[in-house]
Amino acid sequence: MNSSLDVFRHVWQEEISKDKSSQSSTDIPLTPTGDLCQIGANTKHSFETDESIPSQSIQSFNFNATVNSNCSFTIGIRTFTTTTTTTTTAAAATSIEPPIKKQKTTTTTTTRTLLDELIRDIDEITDIPFFNTSLPREIALQIFEYLSLKDIYSCLQVCKAWNCLSSDELLWYNIHKQLKHSNPNPKTDQTWKEYVQETMLYNQKLIHNFRTHQCQTIKLTHYLGQVLTCVNTNQTNILAGYSTGVIRTWSIEQVLDTNESESAEILYESTENLEPSSVQSVGFLRDKIYAVHDDGLVEIWLTDRGNRPILTQQIDTLPIEKVMNDHDYLCLSNRSKFHVWNFHENSSSDYRELNFHQEFNDSIVSMCISTSHYIPISIIAGKKSFWCVSLNNLDNRLSFYSNYSSKKLPIDIHDCEPLAIIGIENELKLFDLQSARCNVLSTNYKHLPSGVQFIRAKQCPRNEFVVALQNSQINLFDRRQPYGAVQHFYNSHSTITTLQIDNWKLVSTDTRGFIRLWDRRMNSQSLWHMNPQSHPVTYCSFDEQTLICALTPLCTQPDMVNQRKSIESFISLCLFFYYRLNIVSIRMHILVIFMFVILIPMFRHNWMRI
Repeated sequence: MNSSLDVFRHVWQEEISKDKSSQSSTDIPLTPTGDLCQIGANTKHSFETDESIPSQSIQSFNFNATVNSNCSFTIGIRTFTTTTTTTTTAAAATSIEPPIKKQKTTTTTTTRTLLDELIRDIDEITDIPFFNTSLPREIALQIFEYLSLKDIYSCLQVCKAWNCLSSDELLWYNIHKQLKHSNPNPKTDQTWKEYVQETMLYNQKLIHNFRTHQCQTIKLTHYLGQVLTCVNTNQTNILAGYSTGVIRTWSIEQVLDTNESESAEILYESTENLEPSSVQSVGFLRDKIYAVHDDGLVEIWLTDRGNRPILTQQIDTLPIEKVMNDHDYLCLSNRSKFHVWNFHENSSSDYRELNFHQEFNDSIVSMCISTSHYIPISIIAGKKSFWCVSLNNLDNRLSFYSNYSSKKLPIDIHDCEPLAIIGIENELKLFDLQSARCNVLSTNYKHLPSGVQFIRAKQCPRNEFVVALQNSQINLFDRRQPYGAVQHFYNSHSTITTLQIDNWKLVSTDTRGFIRLWDRRMNSQSLWHMNPQSHPVTYCSFDEQTLICALTPLCTQPDMVNQRKSIESFISLCLFFYYRLNIVSIRMHILVIFMFVILIPMFRHNWMRI
């Protein structure tokens, strides 16, 4: 019996000592150990003790003592609770004085670190990624530069941090350079973001004006006794050659201000020859202007010096069949010779010629040039073979394909990729100019509905080119598609003369004087067409704001008195500036308001009197 009491007393004293030790340690924060001390943001700990108190008179030797310990803490948005239960059994004896029942004790502590704040923010807004605080701003901006304009506008609405990154001036400046759009009326106090937004609205209005044919047309006519023979433009100036040897230039900006064709400057007018030669071709080099006459006279002017040519040269072998220019190079070809003038980095020219008849016992059928790649080259089609010739050194040449046709072959070189496209009867052949032997890339463009009239790959988007067939059909090809043309365009009932495309539209002209515009994103029917005159359209070029075309008659030396109307030719300049159209629309609105406010009540009053 005494031994049982001793055991019970010993156990009871241990429980009391544990309770005292827990009461004395309430001032010490009970925080989790290890990694949890750095993760918890708001940690709340509760320590609760419940004890079973025996009755005052215990007759049996069985005694149960239970201790319950509850500990809870919070990590992020989750709360964790741990419970520990201890039960002790001993023999009970006589009556024992129980201790005073203890009250529940709750202890609350809070520890916050930088990681706790980050986790709390992630719990509140789960859309914010980690790199808002962990990556430098410069790296985040580089990541945003890979996004499209639509995605950047979406990022502006995510949060304040992303809005600040998406509004960065450097980011919008790079977007402006990538879009390559123009805004004629920029404001000085604009940010780059506002400038891009205004430019996008401006170009959307221009596209609408193109689609609906809302434009202002100015005709640049000729003087009596002169017939227009050739036209060229660099989108800031217009250059025209006439049958009397006269060469005129117009400034597009000056034409817009005056709306008159009399603002032309006479660049050159021959007074030495009693019978002046007609101008066959005119064009712009980098800082020069050239003109080629029918009698083989080649003349070069500087754009910032007087009316006297800096270079004149006579070509003996006539007739000149093909004239092409690109930046600093001017190339001419006839049946036997290929002529090149190089004006690179100096005002004087480096002239060279290649005689096909003597060196290769061959004659030239057609040719084209390109300076958009690392080495300026020319593709020359002979009666026997095709040649790839370097314009810097005519001795560097390569024969890469055999030709068995003496007809004129359409050739063009793509600006965006080293690709030559040649049309042979009703088949297209694509050649890789980067390979050592100019290998054939694809033979999938066979069995076309008709023979190839001409090919336009210059100034076309990457992987695309457009082909005009002899049956007046226009086919648009995309190299990313395995077979055939991806789009067909009709409504042309005469021979196609010029073609040009961009990302959304296609413009074509023909020998009957029709100018047509298609929307590539719609069906094959043209949006609109115009026929200012029945003469063939020999030149057509457009940019984002203007469309310039020239109508030249087939007869260049008729009797000017008897056939003046039949040979009338001119340059048509179509302006799609939307701010000019807004002025016209404002005037129309004022007129309509005047009619409704003043005229209609007046007529109504008179009618009532009657």
